[in-house]
Amino acid sequence: MEDFLKSYGTLIIAIYGVIQVWFIALWKRHIKKGKISLYETGTIEIGYSTFGPTIGLNGTLRVLNKDVFISSIDLLVVREKDKAQHIFNWIAFRPPKIDLAGSQPISMEIPSGFLVSPDSPHRFNIVFNDNDLFEEIRPLFNTYITEWYTVADQLTKIWPPSVGTIPPHEIISRKIELIEGFRKSKIHLDMYTHLDRKCYWEPGDYTLTINVRTSKPDRVFTNNYRFSITEPDSKNLKLNVITILEEPISSYQRIQNYPYNFAYSTYK
Repeated sequence: MEDFLKSYGTLIIAIYGVIQVWFIALWKRHIKKGKISLYETGTIEIGYSTFGPTIGLNGTLRVLNKDVFISSIDLLVVREKDKAQHIFNWIAFRPPKIDLAGSQPISMEIPSGFLVSPDSPHRFNIVFNDNDLFEEIRPLFNTYITEWYTVADQLTKIWPPSVGTIPPHEIISRKIELIEGFRKSKIHLDMYTHLDRKCYWEPGDYTLTINVRTSKPDRVFTNNYRFSITEPDSKNLKLNVITILEEPISSYQRIQNYPYNFAYSTYK
């Protein structure tokens, strides 16, 4: 035995070292699972627009042990008083920047999966919407836009828009009459009623579950929070119905539309 160890001991140690390195590499690459931690930043942005109810989230994703591919992120919102549930899917990535002067339009990207590495945390600024409700209101909204285009065509026939040219007073009066007639039309009233009823951001407490979904392996990492909406916030969010309806009109008139209101709630 002593002669065997003298002859092959060094070789055995070398082979053991190689196997150990190979096993550690195999463990890290195929066996040891990656872990995701989410660090929220700022507040929860709550909105209501042509996309339906929306939520904006900022933060950082950090992974441990190995690279992880994030295939998607979605949210589950539950209103605590009646347990009404709504699923939110991501619809846009926003840059993690703030334009304090408000002079530059906010650019957004179509969301897609991305890779996060242990040595490179990923900052995110994501907008989510209730796509089920969006699909529900879209047909009526398309009808509303079609009706407006009919009015816009009539306005163009009365006086084609021309930069720097002011139409006569009687032409202005006729155009105002057409626009006001559209605002009093049945489609306008139906759209207002429908959008107002579909805005479920009522005052109260809500739970928010963030689901970060990975691919290969397919796993779900969840973070749970609570947030609240105040009475003034709820009223301001419902005022966005007017902004939605006025958007095509103000665009035709080349005037500033009413701004969209948002509620900002702290994580709990």
